[in-house]
Amino acid sequence: MTTKPPIDSETIQKFLLPLIPSLIPFIQAGGWYMFTKLDKRANALNNLIALAEIIPAVDLNIPKGVVLAALYDKTEDSLKILNDLVQTIKEIPMTVKQTVADTFSKVKTELEETIPDIPDIPDSDVLLNALNDCAGNARKNLGWMYPIAGPPWILSCMAQKGFPVSTEWIKDKLGL
Repeated sequence: MTTKPPIDSETIQKFLLPLIPSLIPFIQAGGWYMFTKLDKRANALNNLIALAEIIPAVDLNIPKGVVLAALYDKTEDSLKILNDLVQTIKEIPMTVKQTVADTFSKVKTELEETIPDIPDIPDSDVLLNALNDCAGNARKNLGWMYPIAGPPWILSCMAQKGFPVSTEWIKDKLGL
């Protein structure tokens, strides 16, 4: 039996140290995005961040990852505000205004094509039984974390059972 030689720490430092700073904004973005899905006040703050950061004169001086997550979460709203802002400023040439408007409509169309709405699923006995099974499993395994981690757990469970439901639908049905 042969064993691989261990990787020395110099090799790890040579490759990982330059990589870590470039990954920090993405790690921050993932954490902030998850937090905004759990807390309604953070989601409201997300609106403010996304709308303020598209205006060049406003700098909130917050981490790049938080801005990235806010803009990702509120893409359509941010683009609409940017388009309205450009159309309102009188000093901007008409060609630039038209280019921004065309870009906005193109991106909006692409977003609508890329991210389809989840269709409404009629409440059948099989669906509600699956929801109750998943909710019971989440309550049993999560304990006191159920109000926070329950909806994602149930969403995953429902997807594994073949039911494409949204988190909002789950929260509505279970009263969370």
